[in-house]
This record gives sequence, structure tokens and C-alpha cells, in this order.
Amino acid sequence: MIRRALRAQALSFVGDVVLLGVAAAAFVMALTLATSIPPQIADAPAGMRDELTAPFGAVIATYGAVLAAVYGSFRYTIDRRDGVIAQRLTMQPRRAVFLARIPASAVGGALVALAGVVGGHTALMVTLGGVPMEWSVVGSTLALGAVAGLWGMGIGVVVQAHLVALFVASLSLGAAMLVALFWKGGAVYLPLLAMLAALRFDLTAVGIMPKDSLDSTLAVLVAAGWTLAALLTGGAVFMNRDVK
Repeated sequence: MIRRALRAQALSFVGDVVLLGVAAAAFVMALTLATSIPPQIADAPAGMRDELTAPFGAVIATYGAVLAAVYGSFRYTIDRRDGVIAQRLTMQPRRAVFLARIPASAVGGALVALAGVVGGHTALMVTLGGVPMEWSVVGSTLALGAVAGLWGMGIGVVVQAHLVALFVASLSLGAAMLVALFWKGGAVYLPLLAMLAALRFDLTAVGIMPKDSLDSTLAVLVAAGWTLAALLTGGAVFMNRDVK
């Protein structure tokens, strides 16, 4: 049964307008980086230019993570609204339907993050003539998008309401940036910053100094704990709540 559920979920990527729309939003949002890059950087020596643009990797990853969470929540709430979930539950066990959505949400979140990477590097190419692409950073960005997609899925299952999920999914991650303005010591334990630290992003780009950030092991545990909590809560709700 789980194999059939996975196959059905994989087929849902064909013509996935939600993925297309959120990926386009990630691309455009990352593209706006071009407006925040001082023109003087373009005239700097290549080595200095690369050093000055290095923090943009964390910024691009942050954009991608927030929108990946939105995708994860939207993918569920739209399917629920359109009756897709109810239809599948008539043919497949609840457990299989829920579990099949986990890899699909992760893959979709990674694709949204990839769109952000493309948009960000397009912005850097337009303004600076391009900078070397660090594949390790790209890999970490895709991993962050996948984890954020799972976070968003858990949020979507709990919230259910489509438009409410948009705000809850984005604010549940973006709130870390607001908290960091007045309480950095607590903000690093919130989902987004813990995920960034776990994947070894430079948090100085988002205002967190090394003395305030979590060490990598603790960050992994915190990020994994948040993600697992979202999925377990979503799973419990899905298994016990009626789906109309």
C-alpha cells in the first residue's frame, strides 16, 4: 500500500502548479538581491568581491527555506480543499497517505530552494558579472529547503485552512529574525536559525555572531527536534481528524 501511495504522490508532481508558483516566487525574491548589492562591489578585486558576496548564500537559503515551508503547507491544504486527500483515503490507509507525503514535501521544498539559488546567482551575475558557485553551499541550501518543506507539511496538516497556512508557515520560520533583533540567545533555538546552523551557514549574514550561535551538534539536535515535532504533531492530527 505504501508503494501505491508513493507512486500516486510522485505522479502529483506532474502539473504541480503549487510547486511552479512557489518556485517562481522564490526565484523572484532571490532576484531582488540585485537591488541590495552596492555598485562599488562590482569594481572590487575578484578575491575581495567573492568575500563580500559570500554572506548572500545564507540570505538566499533563508528565502528558499521560508518559501519551501509555504510549499509544504500549501501542498497539503490545497489537496485537502480540492478533495484529493479524501479521495485517496478511500483507496489507501491513512498511515500510507501521510507517510507518502513526507518524501514528496522534502523533494518539493528542495526544488523551491533550488529556484532561489538560481534567482540569487542570476542577480549576482547581472550586477557583478557572476561569482563562483560553491556547490557545498548549494547542497546545504537544497537540504535546508527539504527540511523546511517537511516543517511546512506538518504546519499545513495541523492548520488545514489554506490562507492561514500561508501566514503560519512563513511566520513560524521568519519569526526567528524578529526575535533575533532583541534576544539572540533565544532566537538561535528557533527552527530557522537552528536549521541554518545545523547546515553550517554563516549566521553573521542574518545578524547572529559566532558567540551567540549554537555549535553544530546542538544545532542538528534542535533542528531535528523541531522538524520531528512538526511531523509527529501533523501525523497525530491526520490520523485522528476527519477529512472532508
